[in-house]
Amino acid sequence: SSDTQLPPLRSIDDFLITNARFGRPDYQDKERWNNRIVNNLLYYQTNYLAVAVIAFGLVTYVRPLETIVGGGIFLGLAAVALYATNNRGDVQKYKKDYPAALVVGIVAVSTLVMYTLGSIVVFVFSIALPMLLVLLHASFRMRNLKNKVQNKVEAVGLKKTPMGVIMRALDQELSYFNKACLFLLTSIEA
Repeated sequence: SSDTQLPPLRSIDDFLITNARFGRPDYQDKERWNNRIVNNLLYYQTNYLAVAVIAFGLVTYVRPLETIVGGGIFLGLAAVALYATNNRGDVQKYKKDYPAALVVGIVAVSTLVMYTLGSIVVFVFSIALPMLLVLLHASFRMRNLKNKVQNKVEAVGLKKTPMGVIMRALDQELSYFNKACLFLLTSIEA
């Protein structure tokens, strides 16, 4: 919506260098680890978007043809799978009327996928690498006071960001405090 705004790009000093504090997350306390990731995703979302674009761009720069071909094959297979799941009746009728054509089509698509498997792997890597970098940073970056304050502003609803909208859609609340704030706001409005 129009009231959703991307937060400012955080300084490299705050994101990675001098002011950044990194620590191993507590793997035993999954809720606390999840809270750290969610809070960092909200606070550094613009930086993470920049990291994702740069990482995707680097992979595409190093292997441009493979990335484009892999992306095309990947999207084509996804479209065929989507069509097949949404039009089962048509697929069953085609399978009954033209069984040989269906076998030839499956062999042709399988051969194409096998031939372009390297390109598909490069494309998947170009998507997975940025996600891995973001997850690693969000897991190991310890929060600071500015991070906590900004996330409370987001949780209370005074500010809406794209990542906040996504987190709400995925039902990833920030903490019990945030749930209590949202409960208070809705009860005041009622």
